[in-house]
Formats: sequence, structure tokens, C-alpha cells
Amino acid sequence: MNNRAARYGLVVLPFLVMCQPAQASKWEICRLELHVTQVVKQPHPKLQAQVMKVSTTSTTAECPKEGVTLTFIPETPDYQSTLPRRQWPGQGQSMRIDYRYLDGNCKGEGHSYACRIEHYPLARN
Repeated sequence: MNNRAARYGLVVLPFLVMCQPAQASKWEICRLELHVTQVVKQPHPKLQAQVMKVSTTSTTAECPKEGVTLTFIPETPDYQSTLPRRQWPGQGQSMRIDYRYLDGNCKGEGHSYACRIEHYPLARN
């Protein structure tokens, strides 16, 4: 190892030790079986569904309780985009979603506040 590399290492090493990696929050996931009670059209399209069954692999997830009614816009299984409306289940039909959320801090108007990012993707079989 040459002197230049050794000096570089001595300069960088203290910063690597002092800078701890930020701990990212993890997505909590709840598998929900839903019964669609209504297709809401105003002010914009959403589904309204009653939770029939809940399951999770995490003991820390805060899942909706059975019997609760949710209103949401269904997403693709990769939760990257909204599911086209022609693929939404109709009133009276059942569906499974992998409700996922991430708790964190959001910023708005110069202030930070606790917030929850939620996704409602169709469950993969």
C-alpha cells in the first residue's frame, strides 16, 4: 500500500465510524379478505369494503379488525400504480389485498408530523 492510500484511509475511517447508517422503517403487511359493499363514485372513484378475514406474519402490524369498513383505491400487486377501474371487483364481490403501511415523519409547510403511508395492492395468489 502506498503512502497516499494509507493517508486517504486515515482521513476517511473516522467519518465511517462516526456516521451510523440510518435505520429504515419496514413495511408492515396485513393480508385482508374483503367483501365489496359499494363502488363510490363521488368525489372520485374508490371501493368501500368490509374486512371479512385478517392474517399477518408480523406481531407488530396494526391490521384493520374484522368487520371494519375500509374505503380505498385498489393498486396493482406491485403497488406501483392504481388498478384500472375495469379490473375492480363490483359490489357484492370478494377480493384479497395485501394492505401495507409504513409509519414515518412527513414534512409540510415547514413542519414535521407523524404520518402513515398506506398501499392497498391486490394480493398475489
